[in-house]
Amino acid sequence: MNISNNNSYECYKRIHVGVLCLIFLVLGSDLFAKDRPEYDELRVDIRIERLGTFEIPIAIEDEQAFVAVAPLFEILQLRILEEENGKILSGYVIQPTNSFSINSKTLEVKVKDEVFKLSEEDFILTTTTFYLKSTLFQKIFDFKVKFHFRTLSAELETDLELPVIKQMRLGKLRENIQRLKGFKKPDTLITQEYPYFRAGMLDWGVFANQQTTGNGVNRINLGLGTMIVGGETNLRLNYATNVPLTSRNQFYQWKYVNNESKLFKQVTVGKIFTRSTSTLFAPVVGAQITNTPVLNRRSFGTFNLSDFTEPRWTVELYVNNVLIDYTEADASGFYNFDIPLMYGNTNINLRFYGPYGEERIEERAINIPYNFIPKNELEYTLSAGIVENGENSKFSRLNLNYGLSNWMTIGGGVEYLSGVSSGEVMPFIDASARIGSNLLFSGEYTYGVRTAALLSYRTKSNLQINLDYTNYNEIQTAINYNYLEERKLSLSTPIRTKNFSVFSRLSINQIILPTTDFTTTEFMLSGSLFGVSTNFTTLGIFSLRTLNPTIYSTLSQTYRLPYNFLFSTQLQYGYSAGGLTNGAVRVERPMFNNGFVNVAYQNNFRQESHSLQVGLRYNFNFAQTSLNTNISRNNTSFAQASQGSLLYNRASGSFITANRSSIGRSGISIFPFLDLNANGKKDELEPPVAGLKFKRIPGNLKYNNTQTVLRISNLQPYQEVILELDPLSLDNIGWRIEKPTIAIEVLPNQFHKLDIPVSVVGEVSGMIYLKENGELEGQGRIILNILDEKKEKVTSILSEGDGYFTYLGLKPGSYSAEIDPKQMEKLGYIASEPLNFEIEITEFGDIVDDLEFVIEEKGTEFIVNTQS
Repeated sequence: MNISNNNSYECYKRIHVGVLCLIFLVLGSDLFAKDRPEYDELRVDIRIERLGTFEIPIAIEDEQAFVAVAPLFEILQLRILEEENGKILSGYVIQPTNSFSINSKTLEVKVKDEVFKLSEEDFILTTTTFYLKSTLFQKIFDFKVKFHFRTLSAELETDLELPVIKQMRLGKLRENIQRLKGFKKPDTLITQEYPYFRAGMLDWGVFANQQTTGNGVNRINLGLGTMIVGGETNLRLNYATNVPLTSRNQFYQWKYVNNESKLFKQVTVGKIFTRSTSTLFAPVVGAQITNTPVLNRRSFGTFNLSDFTEPRWTVELYVNNVLIDYTEADASGFYNFDIPLMYGNTNINLRFYGPYGEERIEERAINIPYNFIPKNELEYTLSAGIVENGENSKFSRLNLNYGLSNWMTIGGGVEYLSGVSSGEVMPFIDASARIGSNLLFSGEYTYGVRTAALLSYRTKSNLQINLDYTNYNEIQTAINYNYLEERKLSLSTPIRTKNFSVFSRLSINQIILPTTDFTTTEFMLSGSLFGVSTNFTTLGIFSLRTLNPTIYSTLSQTYRLPYNFLFSTQLQYGYSAGGLTNGAVRVERPMFNNGFVNVAYQNNFRQESHSLQVGLRYNFNFAQTSLNTNISRNNTSFAQASQGSLLYNRASGSFITANRSSIGRSGISIFPFLDLNANGKKDELEPPVAGLKFKRIPGNLKYNNTQTVLRISNLQPYQEVILELDPLSLDNIGWRIEKPTIAIEVLPNQFHKLDIPVSVVGEVSGMIYLKENGELEGQGRIILNILDEKKEKVTSILSEGDGYFTYLGLKPGSYSAEIDPKQMEKLGYIASEPLNFEIEITEFGDIVDDLEFVIEEKGTEFIVNTQS
């Protein structure tokens, strides 16, 4: 059929649905509203911002909409309790401090500490459901509910980060964690070839600083990411007016990855990262080869990592270049991770992003003390190069690790560094053991340098106990300090009550020196206290050289105020000084959609100095920009910054802008098209398809102006990205995606082209009649087979009660339809001859709706076998 037939069919469906809704509305009051006949109950769609569309019960009375409270809270995954058959509702929104109580008996509503009256017209109570007037949701729960009577639909908007939305945001991270343990096989797997040369990504940054004292500085950063001779090539140029342009301050690296190779899986040339025992204050230029795979292996436990950065900065945790988790630092900058431990070498990297678009390009490489290898496997890493320390010291290191069992790994090797007076050659041995499910042990001995051991135990109540001991050789010079011993004890555990949830840590560090010793103790509480981000830290420093220890406490808090204001405070009290030593306040607020403004004041009471800072940031699509002014007693400084990136899209021959670093990342350009001839390939005259969406987005998604090209950027390379397409997002019911789950291997510094064929399917419908006494009457439960040109069965259809049948899903081609002969034989009936029909190639799908069949009995009484 043509397009008009398709429109007629859509119109028929809408009228049919409308009539059913009208009947439901008419009968609703008779069936349900016995006590209050003036309202009607029905189910409608409610669209929740950032979440989707769901079906929910509502009640309508005199142009007023009442929404069922408990079903809505179940969708939002919020806590709610029903008492006395639903007459009393209580619970809280996100935090226990945001509590509420609705009592239909006393007609009272309690929100936090506020109580107000409820009229009988504000709610409807049935035997199964409590309905609340839609206009009250904002006052009680901070949800804005709008009901549209014309379309019988509702919308919910809120500025709160609801638990269900947070779970969706973390969905991608959970998928990455599942990747460590294996994932479901996709419908389609697309691998890539490593190109000889391919242009990719360009990062840029410009920074300027002026000071009234005349000590200003300007910096320019340029980065280029390409593929050369099949390897990832990254170059970074750093220039500053106050630092000489030297090779030491630049970065260049070529890296080849082949996870299928048995001899080696990674080869790196240029600036290499080493796990050296010796102290290296300069980068190493050389080569590194290893048979350690880039992809993660199965995880078996966790290792706790905590540190400090800027307050409220987002910290991303990468394990072997895969984003595993992220968190937001608290009011003092403290953050905490449980790092998953994998079999094989685990490279830990941290990246830092400010709350207003700042991005800290630096990455911290964390060497965790545990290294487990699968049983009977041997892994090696060989590194060699020159240290850019002005003396061109020669460096090399060989690591060998062997898995004795899945719970114990032994290793060893040798490190060489020229110029070490205590011994340039440093052989070492190490071991890691997992004792039970909660105890981890790591030990290392480096000849002539040190002996180290670490014991970590976690109880079932999540109390973490770490014991760390290191003994240094008195004459060693490989490590650049004169410690004799280091002793560390750390206790950490979460504490949760009704009003607060905090992470607590007590640590004691002791350093033994040849002539003295230092001991530092720290007790910290970090978390949410009555809904306020709070950090309280007490630090003590004790030394044999001084009689009076240094002890001080710092309290940091961040308050969320009305109108999107954030108010942060920090106070430091010195017990030795006997008073406040430092104080700071900061006010922040978003402006102009993507803009942010902040004002901060800091006062050092001991030095009698203070400073005032005013900052403005704005994030464009192509760059992050900022302006800052800092006024202190002796100096005033002004700073300006702008940074972004340029991505080359080979699939379209165009450039794409981004406001974050893109070097080393991957991208995918997706082109959905109508596969009219069903060959799975993009042909010249096949049009693009607009509006395709994903069930989950693996990176940053952007559409072109016509919504026909989807670009995903900021993907981690050297892994299979899982794309889950949403077939229901297509505009036409006759468009299908045969394989919606696709795994595509992505390589760094490039966009991969991915064509998505969208099949156009047709529909067949008609009637099956029973002939009795010369009259025709529709007959249900009769099987109709659809056969292709080769007379192979495509599908079987069961007629409805009135004899009508329909099927949507036939590709263009020639078909025939026949009443199932086996059923006819079993029933003792005969059917009319098969009918041939054609599904033609059209943009919106062909419809054949004029097929009619007649069955009649052979001579026995007709009895329909409902089990057929």
